[in-house]
Parts: sequence; structure tokens; C-alpha cells
Amino acid sequence: MPTLKNPAIAGDVQFDTIIYGAPPLAYPPSLSQYTIYNTPDPAYVTGRIDVSAFANLGASTPWPFLNTNVPLNGHVCVPQGGGPFPLAVFAHGNHNPLENSTPGYLYLCRLLASHGIIAATIDVNFLNGANFGENDGRAIVHLEHLKQFRTWNNTAAHLLHGKVDLNRILIVGHSRGGEAVGHASFFNRLAAIGAVLLDGSTGLGPYRFGLSAVAAIAPTDRQFTPVSGPTIVPHSYYLIHGSQDSDVFTFEGYHTYERAHAVDLANPTVSDGKFKAMLWVHKANHNQFNSIWASETPPGVAMPRATQEEIAKVHLGALAKAVLLDRAEYLDVLRDHGAAVAWDPAGTEFVSQYQDPERIFVQHNQEGLAAPVVSLPVQGTVAADGVVAARQLTALVGGAPTTTITLRLVWNALGFRLILRVDPATLPAERYKTLALRIGQSTEANNAANRDQDFTLEISSGSRTAAIPASSLHRLLYPASPPFGPAKIVMQTLRLPVERLVECGVDPTDLRSIALVFDRRTTGTVYVGDLQFSN
Repeated sequence: MPTLKNPAIAGDVQFDTIIYGAPPLAYPPSLSQYTIYNTPDPAYVTGRIDVSAFANLGASTPWPFLNTNVPLNGHVCVPQGGGPFPLAVFAHGNHNPLENSTPGYLYLCRLLASHGIIAATIDVNFLNGANFGENDGRAIVHLEHLKQFRTWNNTAAHLLHGKVDLNRILIVGHSRGGEAVGHASFFNRLAAIGAVLLDGSTGLGPYRFGLSAVAAIAPTDRQFTPVSGPTIVPHSYYLIHGSQDSDVFTFEGYHTYERAHAVDLANPTVSDGKFKAMLWVHKANHNQFNSIWASETPPGVAMPRATQEEIAKVHLGALAKAVLLDRAEYLDVLRDHGAAVAWDPAGTEFVSQYQDPERIFVQHNQEGLAAPVVSLPVQGTVAADGVVAARQLTALVGGAPTTTITLRLVWNALGFRLILRVDPATLPAERYKTLALRIGQSTEANNAANRDQDFTLEISSGSRTAAIPASSLHRLLYPASPPFGPAKIVMQTLRLPVERLVECGVDPTDLRSIALVFDRRTTGTVYVGDLQFSN
């Protein structure tokens, strides 16, 4: 495997930074930060779109247009050379509309452009202010910007002609923009939203872009809900959020994450071919992911802005390299944040989750609230030896009530265990690279405050057993103190290589049992999401 280099370090590709827009525009003096769009690059003139079916403009702001003809304004960093280049497009969320939020992601656009990616940050400020439920409109604006790049790519006389790889696109959104990219992913293949056609006949759509992934930074969830129910993101999904977020302090994007690529109870072995990954950043706040926005937390509460931006560059840079530049080795950073320990600022703490499209669940817990079972098609039994095991609809984070079942395990003496005995003929563990377990501790009294939780994983085949301390795979951090409300229970994906089991003498073709043995802490409470074999 090629040696991984820090994805936050600029590459050697030269690029140009261009302002595009839809003249004639005449922003008034009270909107002086937007006058840069009055005179966009003459080669990058855009059209207007009608979002009146989805959103009103912020009523208190004197925008020089109506919601029937909003402009497509933005900043784009274009690599020099022939291309074709992948495309990444960033969108901000809600903020004071008198302050232009759009340039706040240029630090990420410049990084990606230096590695050969066309990267744009787009203007959605006209939907900011006292609006609510307008996130479908934000999604449409994001998709229409993609359509503008497709138009330029297909226009023979344009500078971008043939230079945009429309099969490699990453959309990224922050806050309400983070919710909106999920809707954009969902809308991308729809012919209509309600009565509004997306076939181009009314100016919107058609879309059907080759989205490689969708990334949400500290997103909201369900501020807009389609008639079909809460949006389920159909593309590969990446989520990053900070523990000191004092705006979206509920971490409600975690609900979006849980809905994405969930197990299909009717067809549990069928995968949709997409991954999902999550990064929970201790001490990061909401605003500092945007370089324009002032911190919403007092000095010393959150990490310094430069530290937070560096983390965004490392992890979003790794995502972009993996999904846009065919550098699959950078998926290691998504699978396990420990792969980036040499690049992340010293002393930072994370929790991460990853689900590969190639997986088989040994236990996913979504069958219902009855006693835990081994999940079909794997066959077996579950035994609780001393440990109290109960499936619950526990609110791990804030926002809307959870619809995802977790398994709560409580013990009060050393040696208690939960044992999953399986029929090896029904578990082809040898086909996979990793045993993956999502598990995390809470702030309940039997977990020692500010101390990592720990236990032993015992995996047996016949007479051979491997005993692996959880702490040798990853820390199970005590939940971070939140700015508001109860602490979040954020599970860590522990990834145990099957190769390590083989080295311990365990035969993956004859796997008989997997046990969580609570022999390293006298008492504790942990929550388990799922146990699976994956790649």
C-alpha cells in the first residue's frame, strides 16, 4: 500500500480562484460584502433560478432580487491543466445574512484545488435569517450549482469545457447546509418534488449527478421532511461534529447517519454498495468550521480555530482523496481516526464510526425490543452471564426521538460476560477482513467519570480462543461534557483484523463464539450498536 501523506498539506497543482455570479446585480450598501458578485469573472456568468416553491427570502434583508430569480453566486478554485478534474461544492448554513458566509470554506477549496479538484463554495445567504423549513430550497440551490458546472463543462467555448469529471462529485454542507446535502442526495434522482417538476421544463433540474459522497459538517436534521418521511441519504455519507457545538448542540445529524444504509430486515445480507463514516471531535464547536463565523463559545471552551480548521483539512481532505482521486488507501482514515494520529493536532480526541458496504451482521439489534438475539441469516444464541442485557430505544443524542435500537449492557462484578454462540456454517467470517463492534460508554454512575471504559473480546473457534483487550483496538472515551443538555453517548467502532485472530490460532472458517467479557473494570454500562464482519 502506498505510504499515506498528510492530506491537509497543500499539493503541487497550481490553481486559479474565480468569482462567478448572475449579473446584473446591485447589492445595496447595507449588503456591501456581496458587491463582489456584482462583477463576476466575465467567463463565469451564471443564470437565475426560481426557488419560490421551496423557500422565501429572509424578510429583514434588502436582497436585490426575489425568490423567483435568485442568483447562482460563488467562489471556485480551478486547477490549471487539461483535466478532467473531480468537483467538490461546499455550502454554508444559517447565519446573520448581513455577513457573507460563502468565503468561509475557501481554506478547504484551496486545499482540494492544490490536489487537482475543482472546489467551489456557494452563496445561499439569501435563505438566511428568520427562515425555517427552507432546507429543501438549500438542497435545490446546491444541485443547481452542480448543474451550472455541467453546463460549463458541456459548452464548447467555455474555459471549463471538458474539464469537469461529472462522475466524481462530492457535496459538502455545514449546519443547515449539512442537512440540505442529505436532501440534495435524495432529490438528485427524483423527477419531481411534490408538484414541482425537476425535469428541466420549469428551469429546475434535471440532476442525476454522479455523486461519489455526501459530507455533512455539524448538520441539522428534519428541519425539512419530505412527504415520504425523514430523508434517507442514498449515497455514501460522511458526518463530522464537535462536542462543544453550542448551536446544533443536540448532535441531531447522528439521526441522519443512523438512517443511512441501515440494515434491511427483509434482506439483511443485501448491501446498497455505499459506506458511511462519522467523526465526533472533542472540544470542536459549531462556527469554527467556517473561517468567517465568529466562535459561538467563549474563549477557552472550544479548541482554537486553527486547530479545528486543521482537523477539517485532515479528515475532509482524506475523504476527498479517497472518493474523488481514487486513493482508496485514504479510506483508512475514515475507517479509523487513529490512522491520522500523526497529522491531527496533538492532544485532540475523537470518536469514529465506519460501516463498509461489504458486511454481514452477527448482531444488529434492530429486530425489536425483546431479548437480544443473533441476527439472521447467522444462526446462534445469546447468553448473558451476570451482565444485564436489554435492548432499548435510548436517546444517545438529542434532537428527535431515536428510531434505532441499541443494546444496553450493565455489570457490577468482574468476569460478567455476554456470549454470542454461532453456527460457523452460517457465518463466513473468512470472507472478511475485520470484526467490527460499535460500542460506547455513558455518564451513568457505574462508569468512573473521565476514565476510559475497557473489557475483553474473546473470539473462539473450537479449542482456540483469542482474548483481545478493547483498549488495544481503541479508547472508549468517557463522554465529553456538553455545552447544553445531557452528554452524548457516541459509540466507537472497534475494528479487530481477522488476520490478528488467525495469528492467535483462531480459525475464521470455524468461528464458534464471540464474547464481551467485562474483566477489566469492576462496574460499567455500555451501549452496543452492532457487531459485524466487514471489510
